[in-house]
Formats: sequence, structure tokens, C-alpha cells
Amino acid sequence: MNHFLIQNKSLLTGQSAPFTGESVNMSRSRDAAFTAYASGLGGSVILQYKSPFFENDWVNFYSFAGMQTGYAPPAYLTTPITEVRAVASGNGRFWCGFTAQN
Repeated sequence: MNHFLIQNKSLLTGQSAPFTGESVNMSRSRDAAFTAYASGLGGSVILQYKSPFFENDWVNFYSFAGMQTGYAPPAYLTTPITEVRAVASGNGRFWCGFTAQN
């Protein structure tokens, strides 16, 4: 079995906001489902991808906005991108990850 077929990656692992997570390579993935969890009084997690045109630019493509304690509805991506990261803002601690397939 090809180990690149399905991957699970964490973008945020309980960091307090404001926090910008490390970028994660997902260039071999085509479809992805992102989940986010918050523990706090309110905040957001913004998903960004690395711009293919400018070296150090990141582009927002989804926002889990107005999060209270608990899970946000999942977000889906069906377009291949090379790198992704999550940016947490607001009050509380945040978790975010994805499951992707190629």
C-alpha cells in the first residue's frame, strides 16, 4: 500500500491564540477534510495556503469564525495545494488538523 494515499496531519495542537502554525506539505494530496476545535470564549482559525506566485505570501482560503468551545463544522478542499497552515486568533486554545487523500 502506498503510504501517501491517505495522510492525517495536525496544524494546531492546543496553542493559545494568537498563534501561527507551522506549514505542512500536502502537495501529494487532492481532497482534504479540515476540522477545528476551540476551548475558550471565542475566536477563529484561518486556513492559508502558500502562494504559488510570491515567495513568502500566504493566501486565506477558509475561516472557522466565531468558534466557541467545541468542534466547528468541517471544511473540504478538492483542489491540490502545496503547503497549508492554520492561524488562530481570539481567546482560548485551538486544535486543527486534516485528513487528505491523493
